[in-house]
Amino acid sequence: MSIEVLTADVEGGENLQRWAAMGLPIPPSWRIDRSVVADSSAASLTHQLRALPRMFTDDRYWVLQQGPMNADSRRESLLNLDSDESLAAALRSIFDREPGPDHVVIQALPRQQAAGVLFTRHPLRQDLPHMVVEGVVDGSNERQRLIFDDSGRLVHASQAAVPLSQQVDESQLRQLHTRLKQNFDRPQAGEWVFDGEQLWLLQTLPVGSLPEPKEAWTRRAGVGLFNQVETPLWYTLAGRWLKAAFWEPLVEQAGWSRLAKVEPYRRQHSHIYTNCAFFRELQQQHKGAARFVPPAWQQLEIHDDATPVRSRSRLANTVTQWRHRWTLTQLSLDIRHWKEPDVTREGLWRAFMRLDAMGEALSRVDGELAYLTLADALPRYGAPLPLALLATPAELQAVEALARGDLEAVRETSLRPGADPVHAPLNEGPAQAATLNGLQQPGVVSDGQLAQPSEQDTNALRMARTARGLRFAIGNRLRRLLRSMGAIVVEQGMLQHPDDIYFLYFDELWQLWMGQKLPASAGREVIGDRKLRYLDDGLQGAPDWKMDQVGYGFGGGQRLSPLLRGLPLVNGSVEGPIRRVCSAWCLNKIQPGDIVVVDQVEPAWLPWLVQAAGLVIAEQDPANAAASLAVTYGIPAIWSASDVMHSVQDNLQATLDATQGQLDVAAVLEDDNAN
Repeated sequence: MSIEVLTADVEGGENLQRWAAMGLPIPPSWRIDRSVVADSSAASLTHQLRALPRMFTDDRYWVLQQGPMNADSRRESLLNLDSDESLAAALRSIFDREPGPDHVVIQALPRQQAAGVLFTRHPLRQDLPHMVVEGVVDGSNERQRLIFDDSGRLVHASQAAVPLSQQVDESQLRQLHTRLKQNFDRPQAGEWVFDGEQLWLLQTLPVGSLPEPKEAWTRRAGVGLFNQVETPLWYTLAGRWLKAAFWEPLVEQAGWSRLAKVEPYRRQHSHIYTNCAFFRELQQQHKGAARFVPPAWQQLEIHDDATPVRSRSRLANTVTQWRHRWTLTQLSLDIRHWKEPDVTREGLWRAFMRLDAMGEALSRVDGELAYLTLADALPRYGAPLPLALLATPAELQAVEALARGDLEAVRETSLRPGADPVHAPLNEGPAQAATLNGLQQPGVVSDGQLAQPSEQDTNALRMARTARGLRFAIGNRLRRLLRSMGAIVVEQGMLQHPDDIYFLYFDELWQLWMGQKLPASAGREVIGDRKLRYLDDGLQGAPDWKMDQVGYGFGGGQRLSPLLRGLPLVNGSVEGPIRRVCSAWCLNKIQPGDIVVVDQVEPAWLPWLVQAAGLVIAEQDPANAAASLAVTYGIPAIWSASDVMHSVQDNLQATLDATQGQLDVAAVLEDDNAN
């Protein structure tokens, strides 16, 4: 019996045959039966092996697949052999065992220059769709890691004397990644070797460490909603508004019966997380919702380009836009005609309920724009949107005043850095006002480009901007109302400070106001702990995702990276200290000359961000106001700097080469160097 060549065959008996039929780069392979070895002497077997097609000249070696590593494993045990004689001896040894295999598979390979494993998804982070490559180069035992983002860019590389990224052709790694993703519905770990010209796949198997999560919550949800820490009171107000006005009608209309009694929001680490189960259902009709579900759910559920996604008719879109405009007009009139209530228990509570009703009416528009219309539209744009479509006139005026050095005009505005009533306007003199120092080198010349949205998308963005302004207006009136309410309960000895009222959940506020008694769930120590946690979370950040009770993407820079890469946005090179901004409570740290690192951005932060010497933005989001600001004012910037919020620390000195799209960060603080 002869040695059988394994050809590409979609129904072949060996994995290698099926993988070759998929177009994967499988090396020349053969199947050797027990009878071949039993009927041959050592010399005869060596001669038969040497007579096989002379692949890779005389400088080849053999890979022998010895079978599963253990009874429960799908991974083959691979044995490298450097000569025909060694392979013949290994074959005789394997088939002499009792019990032994009926056959084995061998592969011929050239001398390798590098070898390793390619993971089609990050093996440790369920929140990242990144490809991870681990490997060693010939002559070194140093294990190196390369990480490519979901667009195929190298965003991390281990530092080494002989870098793996220079030894292995990156395009072949990306090509192997694409083919593995196209042919398998589970994340794969592919073992590869590189001979200097060709990348070869030895075997691939599902990544057991990446099961599909049963439950997932995301902090990235919607356009312009919940970008920072929120107090308990604002969470129970804004979350209930969106639940009642947007999610519940949508669930009923779509027939998502299993979500009828499921909560869309929860507050952890002082941030509002959205239940990804809603987006998983939503992405069936709205492809834009896929960015709000974990990578495992995207891979299994998202429509491909060949699958049409039903969209609403032009008439339905027209009716929806008319309804949104009518709602926004009515709310604008209600807010304009708002009068401060009598400072009595009944007067204040009635006014509170009127604002509560306005918030719920507004949330219908907010939800449809943020979760449906804009979520579907934004992936069409590869450049930042015009700043005037994202920021309100008051915010743009503050930025312009700061750019021309009119600091008093900025500090005297009613601009607030968040819709949550806890945020004081600048004319009340909060700590953030003190750091509005003006630009060192103001300018409006930029080599970056802004997107030119369609008329339909422009109208949607304008409505979203109006809705956002109304949300801030409602929050501002709630702030004045709550300060009056807080003063009354402090005078009666039920709270220690008027600001404590923001740290009550709505049901606790109701009990306090109606029962005139602080509930046991909100004792003084409890409120103190809530305030402390809130400020700490505001300065440190929070996980981007919670999946099966595990947090992914923690803030705080626990895992420092010396080199971070992104896409160039505005060319230029600057040096300065790192400043992470994950909420409004970080704004008072920004100084002119800082390299400011941000993720999701509230447009109200622009007067502080415009002082930055450089901007590093985590996502490539055309609706991120920081990106639009950088292009408008010529601030050197990069974006799509994946995971950057978790890879840097405040005050570390850094160099931003925005032209090359990279951020070099010092390993230690300058103060440490001085000692």
